[in-house]
Amino acid sequence: TSSLPVRLLVRQMRYHTLSLLIWVFLLATLAGWVGKGFGGAYLFLEPEYLGEEGFWSLFLVGGALGAFLFAYMVTFFINESYRFHFIALTRRPFFTLFYNNLLLPGSFIAWYFYQFVSFHARTQGGLTWLVWEKALSLMLGVVLVFLVFSAFFFSQRGIIEHYGRKLEEGLTQGSGKHKRRVILGRAREAWSAKPVTSHFLLFPFRIVRADAVEAATFRDIVRFLNLHHGKLLLWQILTFLLIATLGLLDDKPYFQIPAGATFLLVLSLIIMIMGGISFWFRRLGVVAMLGLILAVGLVNQLEVFRGHNQAFGMNYEVPPAPYTMAHLDSLAGPKDYQADRAATLAALNSWKRQYHQRYGWNRKPRAVFVMASGGGLRSAFWTFHTLQQLDSLTEGRLSDEIRLMTGASGGMFGQAYFRELYLRKQQGELSSLQGAHYRENISQDLLNRIFFKSYTDLLLPRRTVSWDGHTYDRETGYAFDQQVMKNLPEFRDRRLGDYQLPEAQGLIPHLILTPTVINQARQLYISASPVSYLSQPNQITRHYRSRGSGIEFRRLFARHDADSVYWATALRMNASFPVFMPMVELPTHPRMEVMDAGAIDNYGTMTTVKYLFEFRDWFARNTEGVVFLQIRDNDRVDPIRDAPHHDFLSRLLAPLGEGYNSMVEAKDMSGDYLLAFVDHWYQGQVEVIPIAYPQETSKDPASLSWHLTQREKQELLRSIYTPANQEALASIGRLYGTPWLAQHVPDESR
Repeated sequence: TSSLPVRLLVRQMRYHTLSLLIWVFLLATLAGWVGKGFGGAYLFLEPEYLGEEGFWSLFLVGGALGAFLFAYMVTFFINESYRFHFIALTRRPFFTLFYNNLLLPGSFIAWYFYQFVSFHARTQGGLTWLVWEKALSLMLGVVLVFLVFSAFFFSQRGIIEHYGRKLEEGLTQGSGKHKRRVILGRAREAWSAKPVTSHFLLFPFRIVRADAVEAATFRDIVRFLNLHHGKLLLWQILTFLLIATLGLLDDKPYFQIPAGATFLLVLSLIIMIMGGISFWFRRLGVVAMLGLILAVGLVNQLEVFRGHNQAFGMNYEVPPAPYTMAHLDSLAGPKDYQADRAATLAALNSWKRQYHQRYGWNRKPRAVFVMASGGGLRSAFWTFHTLQQLDSLTEGRLSDEIRLMTGASGGMFGQAYFRELYLRKQQGELSSLQGAHYRENISQDLLNRIFFKSYTDLLLPRRTVSWDGHTYDRETGYAFDQQVMKNLPEFRDRRLGDYQLPEAQGLIPHLILTPTVINQARQLYISASPVSYLSQPNQITRHYRSRGSGIEFRRLFARHDADSVYWATALRMNASFPVFMPMVELPTHPRMEVMDAGAIDNYGTMTTVKYLFEFRDWFARNTEGVVFLQIRDNDRVDPIRDAPHHDFLSRLLAPLGEGYNSMVEAKDMSGDYLLAFVDHWYQGQVEVIPIAYPQETSKDPASLSWHLTQREKQELLRSIYTPANQEALASIGRLYGTPWLAQHVPDESR
């Protein structure tokens, strides 16, 4: 127990708890104990760089792990090596400590390697050469970056030794009193400590007695501390500059490193800062760390650092719109209601006329309302794939009958992209909506860029960008919108107002985004067509009216160029979820903030039912019936979970875990209640058909993230073949006179 490797491990566990917790957190993430539902492990197991997973993506993540390993070792070296002063007199002190301190990081890297190889062996069907090639790419990054950093740190004679000499001059000349007190105090502590280490290791397998090494003098220890604590500070500055430089170049694809690499670089900076604070403040290190966190938080509130996530395309330079109840009521007056209702009826009649011209005047159309749940890229891919399949299997008839699209976050990305392609087909630009490349577009990574941007925004001053003659803050939202336009080139330069005429002509279905207004817990109706009838309160009784359920975006921000808002930005407003994506700030007084539509209505059921209720007479007379097509990223029937154990911690955390899940399920059930009552007041035929990704029953479900692995994409493609989805497809087949539908779905996942 007195050998150096054991002594170092004990000191790590007793005196460096925070850095130990970082290792535990990384281990838990890789094992799937933390962040499994959000795909945390996949950031390290299948990273993506420049749109693909290959040598460079793995090398970069491995390199970031090598940088983190180096940061940990250097920090530990500075804080602990002087206690074992025989190390200072070995030929290479740092590598001596590194070799003896490999128990913890070596165990983690071995676990990582095992998890990595196991994961890719499962996806490749065995330990193929490709699996080993990927593993070698990862390990090459770890080893190469660690060795290069170490060689630079301990071999660079110019800047580092100059810095060390300047510090030593300050100590001997009386300046830098606090530094002198700390350095000399540490040296006295090491000099007076009784030797308790019996043996240590030298590479490769040599065991050396500690008392066989010549004893270090007090001056040796002081010079050792002088030189190396200066190196740590210099390396902290270099790491900060590296992250800041990458942040300044975040719009260049080659600098958009994998999200896992970003995370490890940030942890490297954190662990070095913690080490520096621990060295200088000793027992007050925790207090100093909390003070630093508070200071960073306060600095980021300053205008020079605090940016605003804005809606690009809007005009923020004119006076803000008044955000008062009186003004909101004035936006949905009787004249607006009648005009908007008439415009929607005209669009419906145009659609019906085109339908008859295509399919014959003796056939009534069926009205399909698509409602898609939120769920990041998983839901976007699943929604788009489902619509693509239904378009193919009904030979385009179902697509021609879609009249309304609603939902939340990822589901609306999938619907919006499908509608854009459908519009281009209607205009003669496309001959088909099929093609695997469209699915590849919608499933491309969005996480790398926004993940890195969200961290560098904490370190860099506020930056701006000029766009369409307006100046905006260059925040995470800007990076997200740019990446969406790159992944989905059909959305490049597409504005909200571009869809107004096609909707009015009945060429495309009506799509309504409903982000949640944080200020009031209302919905913000973002639609290319006027929809004041959705925000009208209902006269429940003679003396009681309901509150208006939402606010119409285009009318509230008419003076702020609402029609010019970029479509990618509008979709972001509908998908801004805390932690993953900051809320969007809109130009009102007081300022309005909006977030994910799923906070109120994850499937758009409220909006859909209200829309049908408003035009129930028209649909009953002019259609064969209505179909609520619900595309879900989870099963409708949730499993019954075991109640948590009734200990103190479980009772404390239950509302945050299972309680939150229950609230989400309660909203889903509320939507079912609304749909159940439709049959009582609607005079036509009603069908409700859910098509669900079986997340709850999947052995390894796709994660809720803006990143999808190849395995997750294949999992989503195969999910159309579950018995429940086959039954749903058969129901659609019967509606469209194609009973063979469920038996003839092409398997594109193989």
